[in-house]
Amino acid sequence: MEKLHTKRMHSGFTLIELLVTIAVLGILLSVAVPSYQDFVLNSRMSSKSNDVLSALQIARSEAVKRNARVSVCKSSGSACVTSGSWAQGWMVFVDGGVAGTMDGTDEAIQVFPALTGTSTLAADANVGDFISYLPTGMPNLAVGSTATLTLCPGVTGINGREIEIVAAGRANITPTTACP
Repeated sequence: MEKLHTKRMHSGFTLIELLVTIAVLGILLSVAVPSYQDFVLNSRMSSKSNDVLSALQIARSEAVKRNARVSVCKSSGSACVTSGSWAQGWMVFVDGGVAGTMDGTDEAIQVFPALTGTSTLAADANVGDFISYLPTGMPNLAVGSTATLTLCPGVTGINGREIEIVAAGRANITPTTACP
């Protein structure tokens, strides 16, 4: 009687196949990880600049709606501050007293938290500590002038964002390479 030889099938990978797969995976990761980090940083820049723009749009619309001056100031919680930078946070409030100061019966509308990480938010002289919107929706800027807030990521290779406010009251965001 003849013995039948059955061929056994082995499933799995050989050592060489496994090493080739790991090498290809390593090459793909070395290309993908830096791109992903740039994507995350750019997303953070967009998100934070949209927060600043949102504060400005809220202030403008509330000024018109309430027929009162509404300001956005740099803040460290529930009060406006004149020291430090806009990166410590900002707030929108109905500004019935001294312009740019949370006093008396002023009402906070929204408080935005401090920036995280190495991001910075700097302002030009036209919006050093605060910007106010009048009941007409116009900011406290001279005719023909602009105010600019510059948001920088704090790392090289990623563009910052400039939030520009024109004398007519509109604000917009543009990428900038003016970050240190």
